[in-house]
Amino acid sequence: MSVLAIRHGRGRGAAVPRLGARIVAVAVVALGVGALAGCTTEPEPAPTPTAAFANEEEAFAAAEKVYRAYNEALNDRRKGVSGADPQQYLTGVALESDIDGQNVLRAEGLRIEGTAEVTSFAEESAELQTDHPRVVGLVCIDVSGVSLMSEAGVNVTPPERGDIVAQRVEFVVSTMSLVIAHEATAETTTC
Repeated sequence: MSVLAIRHGRGRGAAVPRLGARIVAVAVVALGVGALAGCTTEPEPAPTPTAAFANEEEAFAAAEKVYRAYNEALNDRRKGVSGADPQQYLTGVALESDIDGQNVLRAEGLRIEGTAEVTSFAEESAELQTDHPRVVGLVCIDVSGVSLMSEAGVNVTPPERGDIVAQRVEFVVSTMSLVIAHEATAETTTC
């Protein structure tokens, strides 16, 4: 039976007076103990949140480090290295995209082979003084050594892919470190 039902007299009739008496007794005892101990009922002040990064330079350096570690984890996953987990660097849409991508590859009988190399990381924007800090960077990746392979071992990499790809990557703060929240092909020729 819910407390609401008891308070409104539904259910067993004797429960209402007993419950009310118990609540009053508990409240009186709690207040008495608090007064004897010299406690106040004022809430503790909330801790002041600290910024994840001291400045934009520090945030961009952290973002680049995260992306490079993520790329290495992707390379290790392609090589079949035990314990390789690129998803630890992802959240939100980026994580969902990786999961969906892995499922599509399995369903289509495809695999990705080879190693990609981050060739550059360019600072784009940083919003650090908000409740939800984020950093955006432009990453150039050499994918010339990466191929999309069929089950039969045939290279089915789209010929228009090119050797260098540019990715616009958005990072967000998660437990005082950065994770990749979104990644999309960038329309740029700066790579």
